[in-house]
Amino acid sequence: MSLREKAISGAKWSAASMISIVSVQFLQVAILAHLLRPGELGLASMVSLVTTLADMFLDMGLSTAIVQRKNVAPNELSSLYWLNVLFGAGLGGLLLAGSGVAAWFFSEPELKTLVGLAALMFFVSPHGLLYQSLMARELMFDMLSKIEVASSMVLFITTLVAALRGYGAYSPVIGALTAAVCRVVLLNLNGRKLHRPGLRFRFSETRSYLSFGVFQAMDSMVNYLNVNFGGIVAGRVLGAATLGGYNLALNCAVNFPARLNPFFTRVLFPVFSIIQDDIAKLRQNYYKLTGFIAMFNFPLVFGLMVVAPDFVLCMFGEKWLWATPVLRVLCLVGAFRCLGNPVASLMMATANIRISFLFNLTKTAAMLPAIIVGAYLGGALGVAISLLTVEAIMLLPMYQFMLKRVLGPSFGEFFNACFVPLRMTMPMVASVLVVSELLDASSMGHVLKLVTEVTLGAVIFGATFLLDRSLLCAEIRGIVLKMVRKAALRHGLQ
Repeated sequence: MSLREKAISGAKWSAASMISIVSVQFLQVAILAHLLRPGELGLASMVSLVTTLADMFLDMGLSTAIVQRKNVAPNELSSLYWLNVLFGAGLGGLLLAGSGVAAWFFSEPELKTLVGLAALMFFVSPHGLLYQSLMARELMFDMLSKIEVASSMVLFITTLVAALRGYGAYSPVIGALTAAVCRVVLLNLNGRKLHRPGLRFRFSETRSYLSFGVFQAMDSMVNYLNVNFGGIVAGRVLGAATLGGYNLALNCAVNFPARLNPFFTRVLFPVFSIIQDDIAKLRQNYYKLTGFIAMFNFPLVFGLMVVAPDFVLCMFGEKWLWATPVLRVLCLVGAFRCLGNPVASLMMATANIRISFLFNLTKTAAMLPAIIVGAYLGGALGVAISLLTVEAIMLLPMYQFMLKRVLGPSFGEFFNACFVPLRMTMPMVASVLVVSELLDASSMGHVLKLVTEVTLGAVIFGATFLLDRSLLCAEIRGIVLKMVRKAALRHGLQ
């Protein structure tokens, strides 16, 4: 199987798993929005903010370094395995000791017990990280996808049962712990075929990986602040209930679409690593990837922006209607974020993680004061507007200081990768806006109105996609057609 065929096969499996996982996660959030009180949902969001921060340092970028390296010795793998375990134990202990600090920071005493319970995940999760890296390195995305889907189903079922039994903010934590155990067991069962760690640890064998991984971990930390600092400020300044609504909007407009993007980036990171010395091929594949991601994300986020009032009412309930303007602004944030999503894979694959870190550090330095001012002046909506302003301002510097440096002068390709998906999305947006104004929710109901809007948007975008003559659309149509033909051949239909 050629590298291209492996990448397409990996993308297919990753797409199936990511769509399944995000669908289950969205369903979980929607159900919890109805079952939990606003304050309880806010507490769960606070736990997520703390554990996500710790997770940035769980393997110090070692997983990425393993995938990026062309050759890794068995002895090094054993040392890396135990280093992951040590990092996890250290982080778990730090969370247990610092849970009181989190409770003080957010002025929520119950957070101490919640964070302490969530800390147990860090004693479990490291035992599967090495196997995940090795399976990604071997492009075994079919097995990884199955493991991720199984773990997400365990998370959903456990969380739902706990919420129905009245565990409140503890429900997502219980679900996450159960899913972590499931994921580690499945990774071990399948990953040990690639390597069995020995009782060996030499720090000297991990030093070169850490030099790559430390910058990756620091870059992830900065990205964490870019994504989550708004939630941190909302929780600290505005309280748990407001954080719950802000997080609902952020998940729908930014986080859930972003979680679909790894089906492109995770598959193509190993491919970028292999072709990192061929700049022309790297540039071609990178902008193709950016266009694919934008084509996938723009219809979702712009469509959600248009139908936001009916969407919030139907999916989350009337108590969250106040978050509709926040959701609409964050949809635009999601559009800008998706354009920058592939940059991390490119910079890691070409060993330019230091440049990525410095750029993201600059972006964060601009974003932090903007978010604080926005929170005090405009509440949750002010936070969202601050995020949007910084994202829009930093788009062109991203090209100038990162893409141009690695790929060479290529603004035309960058512009096309952004503009073609936007151009294709506008007919859908205009059509749904007009129909939304004409439909009367009081007579037909909000659910039927939402279904009508979504159906119309899908039909208009589908027709635009099929009729468009751009090279990007032709490439996507060609890939889809090839996959359909292969599926038909496998089932004996041709």
